[in-house]
Amino acid sequence: MRRFHEGPEGTLTPTGAGARPGTPWRSLAGPFLFALCCYAVAPYLGLGSRTVDPRIAEVWPPGGVGFVLLTVIWFHGRRLVGATLATMLVVFLATALLMGYPVVDSGRMALAALGQPVLMIWLYRRQLRHDGWAPTNPSQVAALLVAAAVSSMALGLVGGFPFLTPLHFSATVFFWWVLRNTVFCFVGGSTFMVLFHGRASGVLSPSPYLNRVGLLLTSVVCVYGTYLDPKLPLSWLLIIPSVWGGLTLTVRGTAYLALTVALAAAVMTYLPGNQFGYDGVLPAASIVDVLVIASTAFALLLALMREQRSSLIAELDRRGAESEAQRQLLETVFDSMSDGVMIVDRQGVTMYNAAARQLLGRPIPMGLPHSWVDTFALRGVEGQPLDEDTLKRTLFGRDEPADARTVEVLVGHENSARVLDVVAQPLGDDGERSSMVLLHDVTAQRARMRELGNFAGMVAHDLRGPLTVLDGWLEVCEDDRELDQPEVVEDALVKAREASHRMRQVIEDWLGYTVVRNGRLHPAPVRLDEVASAIVESRRARWNEGAHPEFHLELGHLVEADAGLLRQLVDNLVGNAIKYTAPDRAPEVSLRSFHDGEPGWIRVEVADRGIGIPEGQEQQIFEEFHQGPVEGRSHGTGLGLALSRRIVALHGGELSARRNPEGGSTFTFTLPEA
Repeated sequence: MRRFHEGPEGTLTPTGAGARPGTPWRSLAGPFLFALCCYAVAPYLGLGSRTVDPRIAEVWPPGGVGFVLLTVIWFHGRRLVGATLATMLVVFLATALLMGYPVVDSGRMALAALGQPVLMIWLYRRQLRHDGWAPTNPSQVAALLVAAAVSSMALGLVGGFPFLTPLHFSATVFFWWVLRNTVFCFVGGSTFMVLFHGRASGVLSPSPYLNRVGLLLTSVVCVYGTYLDPKLPLSWLLIIPSVWGGLTLTVRGTAYLALTVALAAAVMTYLPGNQFGYDGVLPAASIVDVLVIASTAFALLLALMREQRSSLIAELDRRGAESEAQRQLLETVFDSMSDGVMIVDRQGVTMYNAAARQLLGRPIPMGLPHSWVDTFALRGVEGQPLDEDTLKRTLFGRDEPADARTVEVLVGHENSARVLDVVAQPLGDDGERSSMVLLHDVTAQRARMRELGNFAGMVAHDLRGPLTVLDGWLEVCEDDRELDQPEVVEDALVKAREASHRMRQVIEDWLGYTVVRNGRLHPAPVRLDEVASAIVESRRARWNEGAHPEFHLELGHLVEADAGLLRQLVDNLVGNAIKYTAPDRAPEVSLRSFHDGEPGWIRVEVADRGIGIPEGQEQQIFEEFHQGPVEGRSHGTGLGLALSRRIVALHGGELSARRNPEGGSTFTFTLPEA
């Protein structure tokens, strides 16, 4: 596909055409050899083609061929350019000497034949807006024509044509020579710049085969008709194929057509029937030269303008498709947002998404509602009435700076009530100001804050109780030590130690939950029996509540887990089983492991004979700050099971709970097998 970028003057230029810096030499070898072969015969054709009038050659290709040859290697180093110029000089000089021209005239013409294409390149490149050679817009076609005419004029002034020297200067012949050389330089230069350095059009479709055949036949007929009878004004026939080709062919096809017409016209000059001569200031032969130049320029201009037009249309279509895709994307994002969005102006709601309709819980009128508060049944966050003027100032306020304005409202009733954070962002200027209103549901956040507040109060209460007990028993120790009652002091120390342990448990649960919630895993192979055995021994060593608990371990598997978190997980579940066992019976906990139904996973069960999970709370017990039944041995912080589920989730497993038919509960979790 052809790509375009915007040039310095806003023109569309090809991004990779022609012999420019960095073009591989391998891709230019063919054009170079072709142009070099053409230049080998160009001096001979020019110096020996004075058949109609001995004062002027019918063809003069050295300038145009030399221009094309130099453009092929212009960016490939001074050495190659110098070697090519030297070769051109030798070819022209040798041809002129072999054809019997004097040495001085041969040398002058050879040097002029080198300078003319170099001057043409310099003049042409001053008007280019890209690194290539092919003309891409009308101004560059005009620049190539000017470069051909000016360089041809300079060639004639220094005596670069046979029998046209500064000592024998004829203005009329000079004009004929310049016009004839301009034909070959412009037609050859423009067509071969497109053929050698242009790129195939990506926006113009190739012409149908029948159209090309018909155009070729028409071109031959028109050229032949031009030379049929100089008395008839048929030179205008050359315009017909140029208009036809420019309107139907690609730029490359138009270049082929122009080159074909020019070559056909050149061949016609050799025919015996050619009666065009050089009589008068503007002879018929010169008129044909002008028409060849005009038809070539006209055809290229039509094709280039068609290509530019098609490129602009293609670019507009591409940008239109991008805009449509962007619109659909934004519309999809707009409709799929969980936050509600409304565009509101003085006329009412002009746009809204589905989330806004869902959050407000009522149809959204597109016009201006009589009362926003009544239409959507809005209230203050505490349920108090909401002032209409306050809400309107939030949505349409003009006195405040153009910053977002925020208000919280309550919508719905009872169980369906939700708190919305309404943020209004002004849009547009003061003359046509509107607002983008964002509706964010903060109900869960407020519930979370309430839970955190409740938890803070609970932690403060739980810490205050053990602290009070600890202070009281320490005072007993101090008083009884003076009375010399060691057994009372010992009992008081035990009670103080229990209170201290309770405080430590509250703090550790909170810290453990915070660390696990934001922590990272360090997995390694861990033996389940080693972890569980260490926890069981620790529990037995600290036990001081009557009959010792019974533990049954059947853990023979190796899992891939974070050892510290796994230890905390098992300890939480074992502690939970002990905690929710009735105080009048010894705790009994069973830990078993076996392969899960899903390959690569180990399932672990922690079963107890405790008071069991309340009916319908199998999922609720895993919520943060959830408190278990009061029939157990002690209260927790409400974080133990939430922490356990988080640990299992970090390992990619699942944690669930169920009531045992024979009493008690079973907690099951899965971990990756090592």
